[in-house]
Amino acid sequence: MRQTGDVSIGEELLEEHRRRRRAGDPRLSEAGKELFRRMTTGDLAGEFQAALDAVSDADPLLGGSDDD
Repeated sequence: MRQTGDVSIGEELLEEHRRRRRAGDPRLSEAGKELFRRMTTGDLAGEFQAALDAVSDADPLLGGSDDD
């Protein structure tokens, strides 16, 4: 914010981006949000974790291995 109290266009756009982020991504449909909930905390969580584990095991960079 400028000393005059005016807000620059960049600051205004940044604040708008923050408001949208806090409100949730509007590009994600309700069905998409529900799928993410199921994958992270619901009935698909085990399957999702197994897929993540498989990717981590197959790729040392993603798995956090220190081996070079």
